[in-house]
Amino acid sequence: MRLLILSLLMFIPFDITSQNISSNFYNYSLEEGLSQSTVYAFLEDDLGYIWIGTRDGLNRFDNNKFVTYYPVYDDSNSISNRSVRSLAKDKYGFIWVGTDGGGVDRLNPKTNTFQNLCVLQNSEVCELRTNITSLEISGNDLFIGTRKDGLYKYDLSTNSTTKIVDRKSTIWDIKIIADQIFLATSDGVVLQNAQGSSSYLKNMEIRALEFRSQSELIVGTRTNGILVLNLSSKEIVELNKAFRGVEVSDILIDKESNIWMATDSEGLYLTNNTGEVLHHFSPQKQNEFQLQSSSIRTLFEDSNEIIWVGTNNAGLSNYHKDRFQFQGYSSESTNQKLVSDVILSFNELDNGDILIGTEQKGLLLFNQANETFTNIEGFNNESIIAIEKDDNGQYWVATDGFGLKKFKIRSDSDRITRIKKLENESILSLEVISENEVIAGAYQGFYVVKNDELQEDIRVPDYLKNDRVLSIKSINEKEVLIGTFSQGLIVFNKADTSFKRIVLEITNNKKQRSPSRIQVIYEDTKKRIWLGTYSGLYNYDPEKESFKAFTIGDGLPSDVVYGILEDTEHNLWLSTNSGISKFDTEEINFENFSKSDGLLSNEFNGGAYFKDSKERMYFGGVEGFTFFDPNKIKDQVFKGNVVVYEMNVDGKIYNTIVERNFNLKEGKDFIQFDFSYLNFINPDRNNLEYRLLGLSENWIPVNKRRTINFSGLSSGDYKFVIRAVNTKKETVTYSSTISFYIAPPFWKRWYFILGLIITIVLISYALFRYRLFYLLREEATRNRISKDLHDDLSGTLSSISFFSEAAKRDISSESIKFLRKIDASAIEAKEKINDIIWAIDPNNDDWQSFMAKCNRFASEMFESKGIEYKIELDDSIKGFKNFKIRHDLWLIFKEMITNIVRHSQANHSKVVLFKKENRIILEVEDNGIGLSDEDMFKGSGISNLKYRANKIEAILTNETAEPSGTRWRLEIKL
Repeated sequence: MRLLILSLLMFIPFDITSQNISSNFYNYSLEEGLSQSTVYAFLEDDLGYIWIGTRDGLNRFDNNKFVTYYPVYDDSNSISNRSVRSLAKDKYGFIWVGTDGGGVDRLNPKTNTFQNLCVLQNSEVCELRTNITSLEISGNDLFIGTRKDGLYKYDLSTNSTTKIVDRKSTIWDIKIIADQIFLATSDGVVLQNAQGSSSYLKNMEIRALEFRSQSELIVGTRTNGILVLNLSSKEIVELNKAFRGVEVSDILIDKESNIWMATDSEGLYLTNNTGEVLHHFSPQKQNEFQLQSSSIRTLFEDSNEIIWVGTNNAGLSNYHKDRFQFQGYSSESTNQKLVSDVILSFNELDNGDILIGTEQKGLLLFNQANETFTNIEGFNNESIIAIEKDDNGQYWVATDGFGLKKFKIRSDSDRITRIKKLENESILSLEVISENEVIAGAYQGFYVVKNDELQEDIRVPDYLKNDRVLSIKSINEKEVLIGTFSQGLIVFNKADTSFKRIVLEITNNKKQRSPSRIQVIYEDTKKRIWLGTYSGLYNYDPEKESFKAFTIGDGLPSDVVYGILEDTEHNLWLSTNSGISKFDTEEINFENFSKSDGLLSNEFNGGAYFKDSKERMYFGGVEGFTFFDPNKIKDQVFKGNVVVYEMNVDGKIYNTIVERNFNLKEGKDFIQFDFSYLNFINPDRNNLEYRLLGLSENWIPVNKRRTINFSGLSSGDYKFVIRAVNTKKETVTYSSTISFYIAPPFWKRWYFILGLIITIVLISYALFRYRLFYLLREEATRNRISKDLHDDLSGTLSSISFFSEAAKRDISSESIKFLRKIDASAIEAKEKINDIIWAIDPNNDDWQSFMAKCNRFASEMFESKGIEYKIELDDSIKGFKNFKIRHDLWLIFKEMITNIVRHSQANHSKVVLFKKENRIILEVEDNGIGLSDEDMFKGSGISNLKYRANKIEAILTNETAEPSGTRWRLEIKL
């Protein structure tokens, strides 16, 4: 009997209202990570995650990946059973999970931990470790439907359970209104209230319930379709007689009051609120964007009005009415009626039918009303590159290898005309100039055809003869623009048949090259010229011969632009290698569309673009063609939460949903953030960016990643956040900010630094004390040596000199000669000993004493020989504290003065000692006989000067003074 009813239903006409309803879905199954292909339940948590109960495992879905939860034997916080039949969410955000054999679990979605209801009750006896088939939250109560154990009520505040209905029939669904509890059971509808229990539709299996209003309950039956129960009159009527006998598995009334009906074997129906069928979604397994199963198990609508569909053995699907806004045809979607998926060109007949040029499958005629495709004879197996219509209603057809043709839609066989001398040419582009003139571009040529004859008197330049002409556009009565493969843009003057190459001056991007491989030349209604190329979109100014370039960096989805069309709002629609883009020419903003918006493919073909008389646009690609009304494409950007749910610090996992502030130990070299972007409608329309304050102020693109890694972070405070930004560069949503502090290593902490400073101070003080002790000891030693030298050696030399004087009075003249030498040597030795005593005596450790000694020595020496002299000693040297050079400087000074007195025969000398910046300069000059070059290399005096100058790293120079004499200059760098 049941089979008979189903058979009869095949002949009952469904009154399906003609509406522009998309039939496309996103589909997910095992290949995408779903744990099992039979789906029983859906739920959306407060964060925006979708939870999916399946025959084997509970899944959490974020539109990027599935996370599955199974029972773990030794983990009391894991789920109780693998099979999840129902889900419900309470006002606290907890998710209640009804399992098939494990009872009810409470899930905390922030921590992903489970607690069984029996544990929450803290009772030794628990009746609810059983098969749960349905859950419903009402206020502070959780209602639990079972397979054979009736209905229970669990009080969320007191953790107490009460059995309120004792039935052996399965409770498939629970709906509550005004303290009235309606149950969908395997034995009819049960109403439970304060007055007791009553039943409707006994002996009929009821699978689903929904309130259409306060007084009407929609009832989904297993064998009798959908019924409507009037709660006041108790009258029961059919929603739509056409559904009589349909096996209903679930019902959903969406936010627009439309009714969704899931069936066991006939797919999915959408009706309006009165039951009028709007659309029947039947499976098309060969199409990835169509429903994949006729057996639907459950339905759910989330906060973004997405309809989630759970199937038997085919995973899940989701649907949004505004997600797929583009229509398209391919050979697959038309059951091979469209004989080729590679579409190269379009045009339109007067009756609105569309001409379609294909690759190697000829010319087709598309009737959109009937969705039929007809081959036009005469173009079989040809590739139709371009189609243009002239004012006589004739269509010019450019073919690949079969030349240029012209035809009219007529029944007689001679309707096609082939242009002579171009029969075997491959024509790549066409432009109709007038009813008698056409310009054609080829692989290696540029042709003008007038009155069906090739004009051979036009002298085409060699650079154009050897290039491919990809596009042609007449912009006024005289000029035609030619787009080439490699020679850029060329202007053809029809009046004098001259050609001019345009070397474009790029006005907004100096790094951009002049465009080549120009696929399309388009003139909009504002007379602006646009070029679609392999290097972006260009706006060409013919008067200035300049151009503005727009590329991926400006928001274009691809730098390869194949087609350009203008809508009524003056926006440009571009077909590219990465989908279709809507370009706002005033705001300079690109809105990009891809397969996720309903395109059959993201790749299109050059020349395959057309706008018909009804403003509908057509773009041909490699998987059929897409067409749409641009005025009906909605600019919708859905926010979607960005949830940073986990932080991995050197392998240790932190839950960033529960906690958002962290103090990390030093040396944490690797930090990873895991996040979800919960946009299930059009995530590709927004761009994700992240920023880590403390490291950078800049926003960094995320692209397709869902993890962000950092390594080598220094100590300090950081704040991590992610945002979604739409194509207009407006921020759509932010994630929560995750703050963390990385402690510095011990050697950067205050107590270590303070201890280090104290240690350095103590060490410095100890070194100072040691140095002071050493200097004092050195000073005492110098004093002792000085006194000993003075008392012993100097006294002894004085005695020798004294005794030699006494001896001279009593001995011969010959002995006197030697005694005088002894006396002179003793005096000289005494002077040197006195110099040494003076140098090591610490009482002489100041420059004032040094300069006084220099002044005294020079004066005595010059006066002893009657030499006039001038001595200038700079007072600024008195404060100079570097005494290391004092001894060598004294010996140099002494040697210079001694040389003047003994050898120069001078009668005048000048001595200057001064300090200049960081140098001490000594200048000694005389007017004596001077030094010859030979004198500079003999004698120990000059050698000593050079030796001691080098010892203190000084510069010693000698030059002849004017008019005679010698000038020494010693320059000591301090």
